[in-house]
Amino acid sequence: MFLSKKNRVYIEDQIVPSPARRVRIVMDLLTDEPLIKLPMEKGLLEDMEIFGVNRDWFIPFLEEDDELIINLGNLDQWIGIRDERGLKHVKLDVKFILVNPEFELGRFNRGYMGIVEFTEAEEMELHITLPLGMKMSNNGKVNEIKLSKKTNESKTIFIPSSSILDKNRRRRYDFLIKPDHLKSILNPENPDELIKLNYSVTNEREYYVITVVGLGLFVFALFRMANMLNGHIEFDIRYLAAAVAFISLYITMLREKYELPFRKVLIYTTIFIGIELILELLME
Repeated sequence: MFLSKKNRVYIEDQIVPSPARRVRIVMDLLTDEPLIKLPMEKGLLEDMEIFGVNRDWFIPFLEEDDELIINLGNLDQWIGIRDERGLKHVKLDVKFILVNPEFELGRFNRGYMGIVEFTEAEEMELHITLPLGMKMSNNGKVNEIKLSKKTNESKTIFIPSSSILDKNRRRRYDFLIKPDHLKSILNPENPDELIKLNYSVTNEREYYVITVVGLGLFVFALFRMANMLNGHIEFDIRYLAAAVAFISLYITMLREKYELPFRKVLIYTTIFIGIELILELLME
């Protein structure tokens, strides 16, 4: 017998340089079996490690077909006593990177829809950390996630966030998924059904200002380029300072992996401003 009592799931999304999701799952289990099998998608997980918290030891595992097989070994070596059913409490700390997760990216890098699939637990704490410069869409309402049965999305519930934190300048949204939430959409005769979780993410408003400033400097650089080709150019220290400040800011934000709207437009805009600025300095 294998029962999942409570899970704490920590998700960190990444869009640039390539979509990925760093996942940490702290699982509280009751079991009398040395082998535990969990569903997984083969070939999509990297850098996985499993640590037995109440055994203080890294746990061996095997990826086979569409399952993750965890070898708990001798259950008597785990700290704690069995309950009246003969089940042993096992606490696992599972970490891995999900390569190419299921993101529905918006046009022009304007947000995305995050999709997560998981099996039932009696209770789950969910913590979602977003890329720098992004927040959950709320449409003027409370931030929330959408839960539905994978095979029947007509059964849907919405769960509001319990708290919002800043973690290293990234927004983290916390949710508590209770047993009643899961029972309202799942068939009690099939507790291993997959649950589909959706959340919508958008860019912080202030980062649109960077796009506007970049486009403004791009238009100004076009005029100065045309004047330079016609031999009518005057050195402008204000433009030089503004262009250098913008390029420095944009390179810094790229290095720190901020997710900016209209990213490709900004890249070509910044390159053109840099080329125009170099030509202008060379002709002085």
